Amino acid sequence: MHNWKKALANARPGESKYKLLVQAVAADIEQGTLIDGQRLPPQRQVSDALGISVQTVTNAYKELERQGRVRCEVGRGSFVSRRTSERVATSMLDQTEQALMDFSNARILHTDAHDRLWRQTCLELAQEPDQPWIHAFRPIAGMQHQRESAVRWLARLGMDVGIEDVLLTSGAAHGIFLALATLAGPDDVVLCEGLTDHGAIGSSQVLGFTLKGLEMDRYGLNPEHFEDMCGNERITALVCTPNLNNPTSALMPDERRREIAEIARRYGVYIIEDDVYGPLLAGQQATRPLSHYAPELSFYCTSMTKSVLTGLRIGYLVMPKRLALRTESILRVNSWMAPSLLGEIATRWIDSGEAEDLVQLQRQLLANRQALVEQELGEHLIGNHPYSLNSWLRVPEGWETDGLLRELRRRNVALTLPDPFVPPGMPRPRAVRLCVGAECSEAKMRQGVQIVRDVFEQYPKVHDF
Repeated sequence: MHNWKKALANARPGESKYKLLVQAVAADIEQGTLIDGQRLPPQRQVSDALGISVQTVTNAYKELERQGRVRCEVGRGSFVSRRTSERVATSMLDQTEQALMDFSNARILHTDAHDRLWRQTCLELAQEPDQPWIHAFRPIAGMQHQRESAVRWLARLGMDVGIEDVLLTSGAAHGIFLALATLAGPDDVVLCEGLTDHGAIGSSQVLGFTLKGLEMDRYGLNPEHFEDMCGNERITALVCTPNLNNPTSALMPDERRREIAEIARRYGVYIIEDDVYGPLLAGQQATRPLSHYAPELSFYCTSMTKSVLTGLRIGYLVMPKRLALRTESILRVNSWMAPSLLGEIATRWIDSGEAEDLVQLQRQLLANRQALVEQELGEHLIGNHPYSLNSWLRVPEGWETDGLLRELRRRNVALTLPDPFVPPGMPRPRAVRLCVGAECSEAKMRQGVQIVRDVFEQYPKVHDF
């Protein structure tokens, strides 16, 4: 605590002590004086050592937790925690190691059919004499004919919108960030599922708003908890994934979507719906998007990356009419516009029906692999779906989550820890994510899943619980 005491001793008149303490602790974390997982001193001990109130220390620890630098666990204390954006790289591999079966990244399966169509389309584009998509820098929202195709694709997903309501984005994550930047700043509270995509958590750290998780069950977020939070706090927005939540694969039924939309309307809470997995379900179920039930309050975002082609990073963001100009202006500042070339490829595949053909292919491939996982790991499954990119697995009794993943890595299998998906203040579940889109043969996939099963059925070494 030497640096903390020094920072407070050098305080100028009127400076906030809790902010100085936050800066001092953050500096120790950044410099490596405090390491990931290290337990911070109890608040009473810090109070006595620095000569400040316990409330000041409490406020500082809460702010550090909001920033993602500290993880507070009831009954255990406060622990150093690298920011989600930093932890993700260790939980989901940036590059697959040689000979490693990488089940840590949520991606669709790649086939020869994808390669053939890509090469064919690129050849056709190269031979056209007029190529406006390679020199276009306006309109910011996307080229007219590309937005028209987007409207047709969105209608297939249950969203009936006009061209003026749609922006082209660089994938779904970009669209979600634009929506959050439109609505939320340092004084705002945004709600999300108790397990949510790490992009929402990272956005809270960049934009400075407070992110709070909601209780979940097998069907997604709990409407009663949502209403309770709205009734007791000033809530700006809810960001959620009703279709195949990442990481749980939860699928929200239609009745619950209507209920959540009604609560949002009653309290004036905006909805940001991440429907990146929606194309995999389109035509397979009777539910409409959550945004359909409260369009005046909803941002709806989908993309091609999790259903058509991983590298086709084009997304479609539907905005409430009253906020369309503001969101477009943020897009202009943030990245000017989505890449027109990728937008053109997506448009041609939508118009030709080839995008739908690739989605149908993906459903078949995912269903085959999910059946394999269920066959080998059925007793450990908490959540999955035939068209989901991942399975959510319960950590067996006797194992600690980190030790389990270390043992799997020793056997050249990589899964994902729960940490990137846990919002501040929510409990860390005893579960891990297995992604089924690994780039390997069916035989190799089965071999990897069987390794996971074998480890799950064993007890850990005595020194690695």
